[in-house]
Amino acid sequence: MDDPRNWQALYRELSQVIGRSATRQLYHYFRGMQVSFPQRLLDPRREAKLMYQEYRRGSSVTRLAQRHNYSERSVRRILAKFRE
Repeated sequence: MDDPRNWQALYRELSQVIGRSATRQLYHYFRGMQVSFPQRLLDPRREAKLMYQEYRRGSSVTRLAQRHNYSERSVRRILAKFRE
């Protein structure tokens, strides 16, 4: 049970990223569930607020787009909500 070579592929990959112990904890906590991870780590509302704060401090739309991995058009759309 402790040898990752005997584990299913997903758990083997996880153990390489987060270690055996953490993988076993995840397995015991989430086993039998379907778990999906959002593509973005940050909560969209909080990220929008952070972007707005950065913009107010002088960051350009281009810089915000690069930093937050959005298109410039998306950044403008997000920032526009703060002007409403």
